[in-house]
Amino acid sequence: VSLLQVCSRGFFLSEQETCLPCNCKGHADSCEDITGICIECQDHTVGDFCEQCEDRYLPVFHPDGTFVCRPCACPLSFESNNFATHCDKRGNFLRCVCQDGYAGHYCERCAPGYYGNPMEMGNSCKKCDCNGNSDPNLIFNECNNVTGQCLNCWGNTTGDNCERCAPGFYGDAISAKDCRECQCNKCGTASCHDRTGICHCKPGVTGRLCDRCEEGYSGFGRCMGCRRCECAFAALRATCHPLTHSCQCRPGAGGRYCEHCLPGFWDYSPSGCKKCDCPEENCDIHTGECLPEASNITECNIDCDACIWSLIGDIRQSNKTLDQVRNSVLNISTGAAANDRLKYYNYTAHRLQVSTLKSQAVYGNVHPENVVFNEECMLVSLCCNRIMREQHAQIDGAHVSLERKTDKLSQSDRDLVLRAEDRADDLQRHAEELHFLAKTLMLHSSITCLVEDLSEIMPELLSKLRVVEEKKPANNVSTNIMKIRELIAQARSVAKKVQVSMKFNGQSSVEVHPHSNLDELKTVTSISFYIRVDPDKDPIEDRFLLYLGDKQGRKDYMGLAIKNDNLVYVYNLGGEDVEIPLSSKPVSSWPPVFNLVKVERLGRHGKVFLTVPSQDTKAEQKFIQKGEADGTESLFDLDPKDNVFIVGGVPPDVKLPPALSLAPFVGCIELETLNSDVISLYNFKQLHKMDVVESMPCPRHKLAFSQSRVTSYLFDGNGFALVNSIERRGKIGIVTRFDIEVRTVANNGILFLMVNEANFFVLELKNGFLRLMYDFGFTNGPVIMESNLAKLQINDARYHEVSVIYHHSKKIILLVDKSHVKSMENEKKPLPFSDVYIGGAPSSILLSRPEMSSLVGLKGCVKGFQFQKNLFNLLEEQGTIGISSGCPEESFMSRKVYFTGNGYLGSTAKISPFQSFEGGLNFKTLQSNGLLFYHRDGLDEFSLSVENGAVVLQSKGTRVRSQKKNYNDGRSHFLVASVTNQKYELVIDDKDKQEKKKPSSTSQADNVPKTFYYGGSPSSSIQNFTGCISYAYISRQDREIEPEDFQGYHENVQVSLQDCPLERPPAALHNKDSRESSRRSPGHSRKVGRDESSLPHGLKSYPLDVLETEAASCYLSSRPRVTHHAHHYSGFAHSRQDMHSCVLCFSISFRSHFSLSLKTRSAFGLIFYLADESEQNFMALFLTHGRLVFTFSSGQNQVRIQSKEKYSDGQWHDIIFIRGGNIGRLIIDGLTVLEDRAPGANISLLVQDPLYVGGVPSDQAIKNIQKMSVSGFSGCVRSLQLNGRWLTSASHSFGVTPCYERPSEPGTYFTEEGGYVLLDDSFDFGSRFKMVMEVRPRVALGVLLHAFAGEKEYLTLYIYQNQVVVVVNNGVREFSTYVSPRQEICDGSWHKITVIRDGKVVQLDVDSEGNHVVGSVHQTAQNSSSPVFIGGAPDSILPHSLLSRRGYTGCMRNLSVNESPVSFSKAALVSGAVSVAIQ
Repeated sequence: VSLLQVCSRGFFLSEQETCLPCNCKGHADSCEDITGICIECQDHTVGDFCEQCEDRYLPVFHPDGTFVCRPCACPLSFESNNFATHCDKRGNFLRCVCQDGYAGHYCERCAPGYYGNPMEMGNSCKKCDCNGNSDPNLIFNECNNVTGQCLNCWGNTTGDNCERCAPGFYGDAISAKDCRECQCNKCGTASCHDRTGICHCKPGVTGRLCDRCEEGYSGFGRCMGCRRCECAFAALRATCHPLTHSCQCRPGAGGRYCEHCLPGFWDYSPSGCKKCDCPEENCDIHTGECLPEASNITECNIDCDACIWSLIGDIRQSNKTLDQVRNSVLNISTGAAANDRLKYYNYTAHRLQVSTLKSQAVYGNVHPENVVFNEECMLVSLCCNRIMREQHAQIDGAHVSLERKTDKLSQSDRDLVLRAEDRADDLQRHAEELHFLAKTLMLHSSITCLVEDLSEIMPELLSKLRVVEEKKPANNVSTNIMKIRELIAQARSVAKKVQVSMKFNGQSSVEVHPHSNLDELKTVTSISFYIRVDPDKDPIEDRFLLYLGDKQGRKDYMGLAIKNDNLVYVYNLGGEDVEIPLSSKPVSSWPPVFNLVKVERLGRHGKVFLTVPSQDTKAEQKFIQKGEADGTESLFDLDPKDNVFIVGGVPPDVKLPPALSLAPFVGCIELETLNSDVISLYNFKQLHKMDVVESMPCPRHKLAFSQSRVTSYLFDGNGFALVNSIERRGKIGIVTRFDIEVRTVANNGILFLMVNEANFFVLELKNGFLRLMYDFGFTNGPVIMESNLAKLQINDARYHEVSVIYHHSKKIILLVDKSHVKSMENEKKPLPFSDVYIGGAPSSILLSRPEMSSLVGLKGCVKGFQFQKNLFNLLEEQGTIGISSGCPEESFMSRKVYFTGNGYLGSTAKISPFQSFEGGLNFKTLQSNGLLFYHRDGLDEFSLSVENGAVVLQSKGTRVRSQKKNYNDGRSHFLVASVTNQKYELVIDDKDKQEKKKPSSTSQADNVPKTFYYGGSPSSSIQNFTGCISYAYISRQDREIEPEDFQGYHENVQVSLQDCPLERPPAALHNKDSRESSRRSPGHSRKVGRDESSLPHGLKSYPLDVLETEAASCYLSSRPRVTHHAHHYSGFAHSRQDMHSCVLCFSISFRSHFSLSLKTRSAFGLIFYLADESEQNFMALFLTHGRLVFTFSSGQNQVRIQSKEKYSDGQWHDIIFIRGGNIGRLIIDGLTVLEDRAPGANISLLVQDPLYVGGVPSDQAIKNIQKMSVSGFSGCVRSLQLNGRWLTSASHSFGVTPCYERPSEPGTYFTEEGGYVLLDDSFDFGSRFKMVMEVRPRVALGVLLHAFAGEKEYLTLYIYQNQVVVVVNNGVREFSTYVSPRQEICDGSWHKITVIRDGKVVQLDVDSEGNHVVGSVHQTAQNSSSPVFIGGAPDSILPHSLLSRRGYTGCMRNLSVNESPVSFSKAALVSGAVSVAIQ
């Protein structure tokens, strides 16, 4: 009997009937007998002997020869973020075959038609879901590639997923796809249900289709709903006829609404009027007393009487309107295209009034109480009708003609006079026909057209400029191009300051361009505007007014609405809504004129203000209501990428929070200011259902408010006034005089400037003092008059009258407030000027001479400018750009202050910091220590300070300290300190909240003013503050909480109330006597050193638990000087920007006009590339041997244009490349024009996203461009435009940084915008390695290196508060060590960092200092396939224990691993703003 032999688990029976071990590499428990083939391979292995990894996995070998299979890094080596169907390694390079929906060399982005972010842990690409309602022609840009929001819904659908019918349509958008137009009457419908098509009518409108007024209502034709038509007491019925809108009167009563007695009748009552009992049938309508005058109108019937009374009302209204036009025309600010014609409007208003008076004379002396006519009533009626028809016809004719002329004029540029002058002549001929109604309408639509078409003007202007320059020497083309760009910026500035309202009809809305600096809105947000409602015409209902916040209404927001007849201010800072109703003045009681509204939020405190202008005998009325948010949140955080500012109504893509989800506004609104910036509805981003022709703006009486009654002009530092031909108002003589009255708090600014070729004359503010500089061709050059005399310092927020007198052509006399201050003589020369710039000048003028290059525009108010004692209205001057009328008091308040470390501000107020107190302030500093706020009462002290980077509240010995200790990072931080009977509380940035119980006290607050200080004090032992403090407030016993105005503080020692630099004080401080300082200058911060050898080695989870150092500020700025709107491309293979916007695809299919400027020293490189998927259709601009090449496909042919000159000279060059059908044109610096064409007919160029700038992915462009030029462009590109539209938003950016102005040295620069380098997997960061790098940081914290093998296997090297820290987790536990170099890491020098790991020991060396740590014994498999990030890493994979997770900012060079140099130019991925040097 034979026995069957059975082998143990893990062995197999061989042919020799012996048991042999299975060869399954540790990845299977058993194998087949005889063959030894492994059974059920595990751990993602495959093969007979589990010797291979499954698809999507790569082997990682251990020192003992075993291996594990890890997910492919496609793009991240995690199961959740491995999107490859297959991957393999060829040499040191990883190749990924991506799943459907993924694209890129490492599957790092979503393919067209998909959305998501594969580089984010747990994220993936999902197919766009537009319910089959997206445009099939845009399939490669179906939805936003990050959010998935559908971009081009068609079939009359809308929504994030095109899931519902668009407004005005109804049906089933998803299944039946039958969205069709609603049948509702558009005039009477508020909205139409998107599913059923049921019409929702406007107020007072009825009918299935909302096509008629309700019984007793009228006014359907106004398309604003119907209003109740009520008859007077003497009518037969209470409501008027629905068609004629008139009332049937009882005997003797008359008028449209039966509101008075007919002539010959008296004693008005509900039963009608009694007949006069007089021989002449003419009596007093109130008493019945007979009157001697005869009346010839007794035969008039009721209809004739109604006509007369209507005519009288029209004439009275016309007179009232003409009075309004005089004021509003002078104050309307509509830019240069309208101001040069204002004098004709005045003349027209005068002629119209004369014409109206003549019309009155036709009918006799018309008064409502005593109507006397000398002609038959029928003749009057006929004459009335005829004249009214003629006047309306004239107005309509002027309306149409002026619309055409003004629309054309508004698109003209002042420098291209060839077109503008012709249109101006036409406008002058029609000016006398202008009626107020037509004028207001035309200016309104002209401004709107100007703003809408602004971005379309550039191509036309460039084309015109080229034509003009071909007829002249072409050496100034580049200068003119920059001039045009400046004019467009000026036009935007004008749009911001258009002081004209918009009329909202209950359907319209306006999206205004958001504030350019959202950080300025965080602490304080205020909005002021004028609003007009007419309660008599439009019943007051709940209405939405404005909203500032995110598009979904979920985050921080603020807004205004009318609710329950009250104006209600709503804001939310992250908690519950705060609603502040202004109940003291119901909206229904507002007069039908413009009222001024202002809402303000300071921290969590809010206020709403209402100012009602004086009406007849009533004085100006002011109303105020306040409120505050619960909790500690004080900051208004807006997402720069997701915020809107909407007025009047809600666009379809915006969802309001419930508190503001109301019906759109009906009435007129004119924006005034956002914080201290002048804003206007005409600086709109988008209009929604705003018909600028039908909805005429309401005229606003500019002098209605007391603050506006003094004629003054506001300059914001950007605009200026230009008075041409000054001798039209006075002659230059023996004595020539200029007078200007100025109010400002600015340190620097132009008051007035005259330039004529090489001659110039400028009166300016410099460091707060008046300064004169002029040169009329003098032998010894410019003459300068400057001094630090107290009389010459005028930046004290008060008006000062400054006079300059030129006497006998040789002597300058300067007067301030009518007192002689200084005089100076020069060579005898006459004044060679005819034009004067006030408050600023174009940059082309300022840069024309070195002496003027540092001049800046004035920020402040000018009350008047005179030449030879003749006053000029600056808004009427043709050359005036970007100024506005009126000077709000806020313009002269100093909310910001800069402290030098030597000074302080002091004041007195009724405060009680020890009993009940709240104070808040913004601060920004690079110093570790400094006193922010200080008060002392006897021996008791209360202070807020920065101490070793932390914020500390100290009161009577009790200290409350912030948790974070890096508030000296140069960023703006907001703190709130509060004292109650129970506790002290300190909150910084809404996140760092600390409190301590307050000891019981018997002291009571008194009502005595107390002294307090900001930024330091004459007696505190705490070091004075260096940095900025802004928007401070304290709770006072005698007034409400409001921002402190530092201008009014009585102690001002060595501070600046204007400029707020971070690294050096403004020049204004250098002129002050250092003896004003009450404290010794601290000089450089002293570093408290320590002996590293005395510190224990070992495990250190929190390196700052030891003695703190006083971290000095970084020697180098974190933001080096850059060229605005310019980007630098590194030149390595993948450095580029990808722009996704299929609008481009259609706008270039037949014709395209691209322009850009470039600066490079590279002889080769791809600058611009756009193609279809097959690259059969393409367009490119590249460099070859330093020469520019523009090429594109045209059917089977190719157009190629190459310059003869080389442009790799390191200078800026302006490039324009144009394709029109089969013709191409390349224009360089306006001097070189090259052209070529392909044979055959014009063919469309069908291309798709993305547009590449600076380079392309490795598999692109090779078939169309030579290999040397595809390799990547090294240099700067700025001002990329298509057809005049800026192309600024890149969807992906790889190794692209701002273009820095100063020279660079070899190395890689990581910018403050963030980014990182992902190394290829040829470097071993396993259990044994040596890594060396040299760094020169610009910020004293940031991640240098992160090697990641898993959630509990990593190594991180980072900087935190001038300490270098290395953290290691070997899968068992985390251990770390750190070095605090004696020479600070952020001192501007290069520092060498070495990390050595040998099993469980990690050694860290910084320069000559070192430390090490010993961890637990554990052999890790972490090695070459683990992703290694340099300079930062995705936040999702960084350890939670790190004290700083921000990316590194600064330079890095000479990185090596195990003695092998690392070249970043060959990295697997360079993400974000990282400048990689080619090695």
